[in-house]
Amino acid sequence: MIDSIISRLSDASLDATGKNPWLSVEGLLDLSELENRSQQRFPKLYVIELTEHARPDVRGSGPALQSVQAEIGVICLMSKRNGACPSLTPIRQAVRSRLFGFVPQSDSNSSHDYEPLWLGGGGLLKINAGHVAWLDKFMTEYTAQAAQ
Repeated sequence: MIDSIISRLSDASLDATGKNPWLSVEGLLDLSELENRSQQRFPKLYVIELTEHARPDVRGSGPALQSVQAEIGVICLMSKRNGACPSLTPIRQAVRSRLFGFVPQSDSNSSHDYEPLWLGGGGLLKINAGHVAWLDKFMTEYTAQAAQ
């Protein structure tokens, strides 16, 4: 799923200008990795899997099924200029326009059929002397089936 989201955000043809408002998009395994990657050119996006929550499925008899809600994060990293924080709104809007309603594809090692992404909130992650980081969350859901 993460690969298809990165691909979607990297596709410059989806922007009216034909150019992405960010320089690059990468996957992130852990939020602590952000520290090691902050000395780069900005703006930059990182995509990270945040959480999964399973809940019982009450569809009746048959194979064991369960609904799983997955939360994906997109971190926007921008540089501060002259001590002032930049406006994150244009880049956040561009991310939302590409991902809200987008149906992510399963990665090669899974066979889940994901629902379209919906908005899950967001917030400021960090401000330091050189950059500001904002995390926007997107949610999706899939049905897991027990092995037979």
